[in-house]
Amino acid sequence: MTTDDLITAVMAWGEERGIDNAYRQLNKVTEELGEWAHEICRDNFNTPEAKDACGDVLVTIIILADICGIDPIECLEEAYHEISGRKGHTSEGMFIKDGS
Repeated sequence: MTTDDLITAVMAWGEERGIDNAYRQLNKVTEELGEWAHEICRDNFNTPEAKDACGDVLVTIIILADICGIDPIECLEEAYHEISGRKGHTSEGMFIKDGS
């Protein structure tokens, strides 16, 4: 399955279930992100639980984007285009852009 097909399937799954409230979906995104944070804070980076949590975050964000009328692939492409030429440095494993 291509990435586009997968995103379309996730959006259809949400629509079929009547997931259409942006505020409630934002709460779901936050909940799933918290579950992933729970795994990361316990140094569970590449475990089945961490992978499940990451997948749930992606699904909830895709559905939220769809509810808001936003194309997530377009957003990702635009964000990558913006960061691809960004200048900065890495400190303690985190990228810090110049001017921050």
